[in-house]
Amino acid sequence: MQSRRQILKAAGLAGAAIASPAFLRAQTREPFVMMTPFGFIADFIEMMNAISGGHMAAQGLEAKLLGGQGTAQPIQQLITGQAQMIRASGIDVMRAIASTKVPLVSIGTMYQGSTFHMVSLKSKPINKAEDLAGKTVGIVSVGGTTDVYLDLILAKGGLGKDAVKREVTGNSPGAVQIMKQGRVDCFIASIQVVVALQRMKEDVEIWSTDRYAPMPGQCYVSSRQLIEQKPDLYTRAMKAMYASAREIMTKPLQPIFERAAKDFEIPNIRNVQDLVEVEKATAERLWLSEGPDNLLRNVPTLWKAGVDALRDNKVADPGDPEALYTNRFVDAAR
Repeated sequence: MQSRRQILKAAGLAGAAIASPAFLRAQTREPFVMMTPFGFIADFIEMMNAISGGHMAAQGLEAKLLGGQGTAQPIQQLITGQAQMIRASGIDVMRAIASTKVPLVSIGTMYQGSTFHMVSLKSKPINKAEDLAGKTVGIVSVGGTTDVYLDLILAKGGLGKDAVKREVTGNSPGAVQIMKQGRVDCFIASIQVVVALQRMKEDVEIWSTDRYAPMPGQCYVSSRQLIEQKPDLYTRAMKAMYASAREIMTKPLQPIFERAAKDFEIPNIRNVQDLVEVEKATAERLWLSEGPDNLLRNVPTLWKAGVDALRDNKVADPGDPEALYTNRFVDAAR
């Protein structure tokens, strides 16, 4: 007959045996490096929350998020294998594929619509592409995404690239003052600037570049080589991203930002309510612009429209649009 001490000892050993696999899994999480194109701005909260909220850890991933300094940097890090997943705009991914011939693949689309919008004064509105003839247009940077979008908009309006003068106005609400001073007639800016202007009650006319150049907005991107080497890794990563996105859409946002700020240096976190309002608008207008059933999915019609626009206007030829994305990981995650 076993003594009480022997029974307790045996129970302890059994408990240790049961607990040890979980302990070992916690100690041997698989490394997974992600990268944003522009630091840790609030726009990338779903990536930060995937780590701070424990969603990556729940999938057995030891995730690390790096902040890039421009879109070219994370794409280069991905090509050289220093990162396994990046976030980048669909238009930049297509241009990179066309120029480098590296088989980059979108494994999920966060923004189904374009983040960029044309902004003009209601007293001097720019309502359509044809209205741009002879005007001075503000862009975020020379040769950047907004510069290319402007080319596509002009082409749709039957105008040449030289039909407008371009000025760099950056990507901030301050561009509206440049417009009021008459230095530009309109400018292109992101959804964050648009929401800020609306909260400031500025008397402006706004429309999305999707009106003339619909294509995927912001995507999660890897290379075909990486995803073929470890497909299960990307299934788990997209499960984490889906869980993070769902938490952001269903839970109070301020605590999510404050938790993420303990791990990442988020600009303007002192004005957290401003960040919350922008993120609410972003999720509503861009995450779900193709409907809730398409959350994180790559929408084939948007990829085809983007490739056609770039090819027809001789901006870039990224090849077969169906080769540029896969929904296998998002569908597994959902």
